[in-house]
Amino acid sequence: MRTVSQGVLLGLVGLGLVCQPVAAGTLKTDLSKALAPLDEIISGGPPPDGIPAIDRPVFVATGAADAWLKHTEPVLAIQVNGDARAYPLQILIWHEIVNDTVGGRPVAVSYCPLCNSGLVFDRVVDGRTLDFGTSGKLYRSDLLMYDRQTHSLWAQIEGRAVVGERAGTRLAPIPANTIAYEDFKAA
Repeated sequence: MRTVSQGVLLGLVGLGLVCQPVAAGTLKTDLSKALAPLDEIISGGPPPDGIPAIDRPVFVATGAADAWLKHTEPVLAIQVNGDARAYPLQILIWHEIVNDTVGGRPVAVSYCPLCNSGLVFDRVVDGRTLDFGTSGKLYRSDLLMYDRQTHSLWAQIEGRAVVGERAGTRLAPIPANTIAYEDFKAA
């Protein structure tokens, strides 16, 4: 994999990572549009954005990341238009969603600690760039993301809105692999 640039997500909130949370319990999801049984959507514990998504990710070169990442540590790796990025699971486990732009393409990097599933999606839907946050809810033990524009709930493992205005809409997947940090560097 030949890259134009290569970076590793740095997970220090003090370096400019910003969250645009909703007030606790204020998701305004249209419950009349539901593809999932509402009684199967349960609280995961935290309120909406209680697990803050990363909206302005900060990256460092692999040389700098060597100081804090072990060579066998798992990262979610993607490459878009020659831009390669690694998202360490040690950071994703605390944030679950990263709203990023990679190779000029808006992406949502998602990780569900309960499912151990790391998936990446295109954030552009019907010509509109969506921003995602954690809803604080689960569907079949999977993270339910919400988009901040319509508050629709999206099943992370399916990449599909299951409740709300966008119910039935699917996000376009972007190829990603969970690999060892040393394999990302070698690629």
